[in-house]
Amino acid sequence: MPPEARRELVLEFVVHHDIPLPPLAIWAGLNRQHRVTFSYRTMQNILSDLVDSGDLFKVDTEKLREGEISEIEGDSSSRRAYYFATEQGIERVENEIDDI
Repeated sequence: MPPEARRELVLEFVVHHDIPLPPLAIWAGLNRQHRVTFSYRTMQNILSDLVDSGDLFKVDTEKLREGEISEIEGDSSSRRAYYFATEQGIERVENEIDDI
């Protein structure tokens, strides 16, 4: 699977689930639903790229415990990250689906 296709698949998975998800749940879900062959580490790199491009954000887990889904502020290097799609990421997926 080409790198761009991997990236699109990860983004689509997060968008379609519409809940904050940890990396391991994303990777396990992709393995179960799509039988992906790329590694967990590759998927972590893809998540980082999607955050950098503005398609996903890391969720503030403290606020998540209170039922609020918001972007983590400050140091986002926490190992217990959850990811959620931005409006840009959602639009990207919707536009790709409409183009098919």
